[in-house]
Amino acid sequence: MTKSNYTKQRVALVTDSLWKIAGAEKVLLSFLDIYPDADVFALFGKEGILSEKLKEKEIHFSFLNKIPFIKHIYRYTFHLWPIAIEQFDFSNYDLVISNTSSVAHGVITPLGCKHVVYVNSPMRYAWDLSFLYTKIVRFGFLKRCIKEVFVNFNRIWDVVAAQRADVLITNSKFVKERVEKYWGRAVDYVVTPPVELYEGEIKRKRGEYFFAGSPYEPNKRGDFLFECASKLGFNLKVIGNGSMKKKLKRKYRKFKNIEVLDWVSDEEKWNLISNAKGCIVPGIEDYGIFCAEAISCGTPVLAYGYGGSTEIVKKNISGIFFDKWELESFKKALGDFESRNWDYEKIRKSLRDINNKKEFKEKIMKCLVE
Repeated sequence: MTKSNYTKQRVALVTDSLWKIAGAEKVLLSFLDIYPDADVFALFGKEGILSEKLKEKEIHFSFLNKIPFIKHIYRYTFHLWPIAIEQFDFSNYDLVISNTSSVAHGVITPLGCKHVVYVNSPMRYAWDLSFLYTKIVRFGFLKRCIKEVFVNFNRIWDVVAAQRADVLITNSKFVKERVEKYWGRAVDYVVTPPVELYEGEIKRKRGEYFFAGSPYEPNKRGDFLFECASKLGFNLKVIGNGSMKKKLKRKYRKFKNIEVLDWVSDEEKWNLISNAKGCIVPGIEDYGIFCAEAISCGTPVLAYGYGGSTEIVKKNISGIFFDKWELESFKKALGDFESRNWDYEKIRKSLRDINNKKEFKEKIMKCLVE
């Protein structure tokens, strides 16, 4: 099938939510580059606030998006997500591409319609990371019991829904292993997400601060990072958004060494990363976009030694890992990090096998025709 044949297909792109532009949403925008005329479906979100590409689209939202104040309570409707995603009608489409971190892979497509799923992560709150969500969100006993009943239903549905895809693509080897373990089916391809890398000059002189990007979800462990910064006193600048941001910002507002920044431009982001003495990635990354961005700036990474970060950071060359979410483990790794004379040029050159937008699109198109 040639590229010209693609444009004749009626294509639908499905994602979980459209509240912000993060890693998964950037993947969706790359799919829109391939299929600019595709229709877009999502459980919930808001039109006209994310990007110029999406502003031009009429987004098809599920019935959940009609619930008053849904942006503030959507996480409490997780037991309804499987029902909502199955309500979308794809009977008139030739190709459906689901970009999923939760339930978007569970759409029901008709015979003759090819269904391709790009997996950023299986449901984190339902599988191996559920203990983190329970521990950090801290549900009361009754809420925890109710939650476990619904999560168990979601697990059963998740495994069944995963069998519906014709082609399954994951964004990292780490996610591939999780998918094959929990969904019980083989992954067809691993295609890492598109990453915009720093193209400026490597800074020789660095600021006296560490940088962190969007560590505001339970799996990102911003709570642990802020606690370490408050106890150890290192300077920390944090950008991005997430469900835990307001809580952490309020809890640690008296610590002058912790600077929580709100929206920053791309230029400001690159300035912060390229001038930082290091980038801290405290949680379990599905892939690790901030790791790749930091290394492209020659900025070494201090990361938790599990997940997608380990596929990007080369130990003792572009970064150091800590083993446990314990202050002493982090403190030891931080001391090791600070004592090293990092070679910023060598760090940048160590970055391999990273897809830019063009390479991502080429690999995805290849997956679609094989």
